[in-house]
Amino acid sequence: MVSFFKDKSAVSVFWLIILCCGLHVYSLINAPQLNVSVNEGFFYYLLQPFANLQPYTLSVIYVLLIFLIALQLNFVVNELNLLSKQSYTPALAFILLSALVPAFNQVSAALLSCNFIIWIFYSACRLYNAPNAKSSIYNIGLITGISIILYYAMMPLAIIVLLSFLIIRSFRANELFILLFGILTPFYFLIACLFLKGNLKFLPLPQQIFNIYLNSRPQFSLISITLIVAALVTLWAMITVQQTGSRELIQVRKSWTLAGVFLIFYIPAIFFVRQAYPSAVLIAMIPAACYIGYAFGSTSRSIIPTIIFWLFVGLSIYNNWFAKY
Repeated sequence: MVSFFKDKSAVSVFWLIILCCGLHVYSLINAPQLNVSVNEGFFYYLLQPFANLQPYTLSVIYVLLIFLIALQLNFVVNELNLLSKQSYTPALAFILLSALVPAFNQVSAALLSCNFIIWIFYSACRLYNAPNAKSSIYNIGLITGISIILYYAMMPLAIIVLLSFLIIRSFRANELFILLFGILTPFYFLIACLFLKGNLKFLPLPQQIFNIYLNSRPQFSLISITLIVAALVTLWAMITVQQTGSRELIQVRKSWTLAGVFLIFYIPAIFFVRQAYPSAVLIAMIPAACYIGYAFGSTSRSIIPTIIFWLFVGLSIYNNWFAKY
């Protein structure tokens, strides 16, 4: 089945549509909720007008967003030449991962934030040979600041983009200042606007943002097992990239390093930002899908990607249709 997506063709897009609708048919039948809290970020105010949409409209919007994010991620991975051969395996990986957990079946701030993290990752990787680096660096900082304001669980991006800057380019103090200035610009305008309108009460307090998510009685539910399986598959994919990607150009190797930084440094936000778990796990699936997509396309033994594919499909079907929570 994975072989259907190893070519970049219209047939692969057709199978992506079939797979996306098939794995998310539960959301088409049972309309997803618009799940956005005021404590999650300013996405709450932007999404309120959509609260009165018809259930079927929300279902179509949700499935369409999943499909478009998968295509956006696939475009970025191919454009950055991260794959040995252009294909739709990164889009396949994201669609599979997005269907694993029922908590993902909702129109949430985390789902919309996936676009931002793909955009930032793409822009950061292109800094390696950017002709006008200073404007690109400022734009990355600006997008990062906006995404943090819209969804507080994106706060690790401030550290991630700083590390990405140090990895992808040689250190220059003036460029680092430009990046920091770009990150702070949205906060400056937001605070100034709220101050002038006397609405500083809309700014969150630290205790409204941070919270340590620790279960006093750890229970290995099927959702936990599913996420552990996804983590193990991602680890296998990262090892595959490490073993086969050493022959790639230095820009490609640095881009894979950035993908690892995005994945590893984002994970703490899932547990330390209030109301981030479990929906914010979907954002971590973006870099994970990059690695798994590469492993799907480069593994010489087709039996391993096939087993992983059907394992993910089986977990998705059981978790969404048969599991009781």
